[in-house]
Amino acid sequence: MKEIQGEGDNIPLNPTERKMYESEYKHGADLFQRALNEHAKSDNIYQREEFKEVMEKAMQVLNETASALKKKDLEQQNQQIEQDYESYRNTGSLEAKDRLNRDLEKAKHSRP
Repeated sequence: MKEIQGEGDNIPLNPTERKMYESEYKHGADLFQRALNEHAKSDNIYQREEFKEVMEKAMQVLNETASALKKKDLEQQNQQIEQDYESYRNTGSLEAKDRLNRDLEKAKHSRP
């Protein structure tokens, strides 16, 4: 079956849209990082669950903006963030958290 593409799939972004998506990408990385650090500090299971939801929504923003910007390097960066996030969720280790923090710092300072 042939996949149907939307009408706007191949239309390049204008400079204003590109700047908006770039800003959104960096904001998503910052939000993810802040939620990660609060999640790691909290011992309240309900708070931890809320921070987890924020991280997952921020990851969705990162993926959507990288896709909109059509940047393969950002998509690869997001894959690394997702892998390290999965490792952090599974182990909760300080090492996994530190790797994830480094990924997010790189994302915040990347040039989308």
